[in-house]
Amino acid sequence: MLDKIKKGAQVSIDVGKKAAEASIDAGMKAKDQSVKYGKKFIRKKALESIKEKLEFAQKKETDFTKEEMRNMIAREEKKIIKSLGTTGAVTTILALFGITNI
Repeated sequence: MLDKIKKGAQVSIDVGKKAAEASIDAGMKAKDQSVKYGKKFIRKKALESIKEKLEFAQKKETDFTKEEMRNMIAREEKKIIKSLGTTGAVTTILALFGITNI
């Protein structure tokens, strides 16, 4: 009788472990997708910003080497990430005081 209870408990533990592992895997996949989306969003915004700046300066992308363009994009991505962090912090502080940031 005691052996049956132990076996039943072990089966229950195994099922719980499998469910937890499946849940963790799904969470990791969702996180990876979010990171990919975030990187694409930031890259897209950086490219738009670079194109606007080049247009304002009356320059073309072909006026720069690939390495120069990569450096400009990297700098712009850093600026965007920094501004997103600042915006998020301000929004959080405003929310604490019940103010919406529209």
